[in-house]
Amino acid sequence: MITEKHYWKCIYTWIKYLNYHVVHKNQETNEVWLANQRKRSIVIFKYGANSTQEVRFDKSRIQENQQDISTFLGFEPNNYELFIFTDKHFTDENLNENHPVKFKVKIIREVDHMERLIPNVFIKQLYKRNTKQTKGYYKQRALNTNPIEKHMLKFSPVTYALIILNVVIWLFMVLFLNRSSDLKLLDIGGLVHFNVVHGEWYRLITSIFLHYNFEHILMNMLSLFIFGKIVESIVGHWRMFVIYLVAGLFGNFASLSFNTDTVSVGASGAIFGLIGAIFTFMYIGKQFNRKLIGQLLIVLVIMIGLSLFMQNINIVAHIGGFIGGLLITLMGYYFKTNKTRFWIILITILVLFLAAQVRIFTIKEDNIYNNIITKEMKQGNYDEAKNMVQRTINKSYADDETYYLSGLIKTTQNSKAEGIAFWERGLRYFPNSGILNYQLAIANRSLDNNDKAKKYIKNALKANPNNRDYINLNKELSDNSDSEN
Repeated sequence: MITEKHYWKCIYTWIKYLNYHVVHKNQETNEVWLANQRKRSIVIFKYGANSTQEVRFDKSRIQENQQDISTFLGFEPNNYELFIFTDKHFTDENLNENHPVKFKVKIIREVDHMERLIPNVFIKQLYKRNTKQTKGYYKQRALNTNPIEKHMLKFSPVTYALIILNVVIWLFMVLFLNRSSDLKLLDIGGLVHFNVVHGEWYRLITSIFLHYNFEHILMNMLSLFIFGKIVESIVGHWRMFVIYLVAGLFGNFASLSFNTDTVSVGASGAIFGLIGAIFTFMYIGKQFNRKLIGQLLIVLVIMIGLSLFMQNINIVAHIGGFIGGLLITLMGYYFKTNKTRFWIILITILVLFLAAQVRIFTIKEDNIYNNIITKEMKQGNYDEAKNMVQRTINKSYADDETYYLSGLIKTTQNSKAEGIAFWERGLRYFPNSGILNYQLAIANRSLDNNDKAKKYIKNALKANPNNRDYINLNKELSDNSDSEN
């Protein structure tokens, strides 16, 4: 037997899983209209009917007022579905129509009648679950007018999938890589200026799904759960994913434009893009609801406040992601409503992209591998630093500073002779290196081989004649030579 609980549970199901929202209800709430603007579809739920004539009257009432309905909704429906919940038995044949508008009428007297109407097998299984929720539970959520809570109610598969993917990757890093050091993050796809300008463009994507630690992923996933569900509820599943990805790329390009010496990871840029999209929706819809803005600002303040207590926060990526989310949302909206503004936004995006490329490829690059080697050496992890040197050489990313650092490691772990041998090896690849010539000059001076030391320091001065250390060492060697004479 069909009950009022089934009536409200169906309305709740259509709102949560099929992306409909309430557009009208009568005073007794025994007739509720739901709309899906993207599908241009209207579903009308009515509880109680006594005869075929009553159903035909309801159908005629709708058909005769289609113009008013379209004006009220802001779009012209392509089809109507009228679901009548009743325990009365009467003839219900020949109630459907296809012209001028598709009109489907279903009389629901048993629970299995309703289950057969659910268009998705997955949703049908969710509906059939034996829950203990009351009629009031479904009714309260179906008729909730709070803008945030209405969006949070919706089923958001893309948001859930992104959260699961991020968590699975983080768990893999914790369980199999043991720690999330810069070295590990660099190896598995962290965003680094040096690597990107050397052709590793895949890092623009992979870095969005990596996180430093538990606090980092916890804050990002909570934010993604809130803002992702809101955006996905408003624009749909795949549009939300496009906004998320484009915003993440914008954030990474912004980061590469200013950050050259660290490994950057995290979904923050993409999440700030979702925030930018939400503010764009409010601007487009002219819906500056104080309560909505207040709730969003509270969440923003909490996010920013928490980020102040976390390491490795990339503010530039946040700003870039916010701008990216804002622009791509505006571009999608104006594509259908204003072609002139669409092209202006598109050209703006292209100009920002080109400006970022010019900036990325013209600023002085910083060899991140040398930075990590230096960091490991300062922490006393010489074996880790030595392995990093070898990997840098194997990837053909080694420069004169790499060989300089490797010589220091050899000197510390083995002997000065091995350190000198490695510096000389590096000098064969980089004969004009100031730092290698200078280090060899110091090493030979410590061995009382001043002639060799003077040769190396002169080469160092040719590479960098203004370096004070080189000048001072050259003067010291010259003074020693004069005193010996």
